[in-house]
Amino acid sequence: MSVASFVMDLLVLTKYRITAVALFTGYTAVALHGQHATDFGYLWPLLVSLFLVGGSANTLNQIFELEKDAKMERTKARRPLPSGRITVPQAYAFSIIQALTAAGLLWWGYHSLLAIGLALFTIIYYSFFYTLFLKPRHWLNIVIGGVPGAMGPLIAWAAVANEITAEPLVLFMIIFLWTPPHVWALAIKLKDDYAKAGIPMLPVVKGVDETTRQIFWYTVVMVIGTLALPACTASLWPVWERSPLYTALAVVLGGVFLAWSWILWRRRPILPTMPLFRFSIVYVSVLFLALIIDASASSHHAAPSVPVPVQGQSR
Repeated sequence: MSVASFVMDLLVLTKYRITAVALFTGYTAVALHGQHATDFGYLWPLLVSLFLVGGSANTLNQIFELEKDAKMERTKARRPLPSGRITVPQAYAFSIIQALTAAGLLWWGYHSLLAIGLALFTIIYYSFFYTLFLKPRHWLNIVIGGVPGAMGPLIAWAAVANEITAEPLVLFMIIFLWTPPHVWALAIKLKDDYAKAGIPMLPVVKGVDETTRQIFWYTVVMVIGTLALPACTASLWPVWERSPLYTALAVVLGGVFLAWSWILWRRRPILPTMPLFRFSIVYVSVLFLALIIDASASSHHAAPSVPVPVQGQSR
């Protein structure tokens, strides 16, 4: 095996596309915080740490699901563990190195035990609670298991501010509400694979009709959340009052998501679900990019505070 192939297999262990989303949503929290949004000399340890946290959790996930991955057409050849290109001890070492490096960078760059604690919680929750306990036992695995995928903003905010406030919690909730309709659209496509591996995903346990119904109603909750959560926290998060791009896109794209999921449900199972799955990725990416743009515009146009002369005071 060439070095390039080995490195690519390591990246596959990290599920680098999913991990990149966590990095992006984490950076969104930094942009909203505002103080270090463009200081990448300050931010690089955090951004690397966010990727390593997701990589460590996803590597453990693939170790624990090795036998299941070997039964699924989608994963048995593509992933390096069931194909034998990387051994289990190598994967364990890779996961541990990623976790320790992430913790070290968070301490070296920010001295934030809170960020380190949240990072370790993410790894443990996803790899042990979700993968080993929840996923093999109940179709609600995706709903409850959505927590670690939404942790990027909390870790990032904790690193730069050493606290958790309303802002990162709102970002967390948006990602958490988005996860079920996003994953279930893919799960319908992979229903037979999940059944073969004995994984009780919603389409396997409840059927495609019920899954499309759940997708629609969870989409309703998600869209309401993207619009209502900012309004509920406006007094705590003034940037929402200056977020015209985000608001417009949340309305338009949310309307498209709702209409699409409604048609999918009512015409089940005629329409394919993968286009909706791909649109859901565009949806959340565009919303978070809009938040970054609005936050940047808000900081650039903020008027400097000018002392108001007191009557009778000399100028």
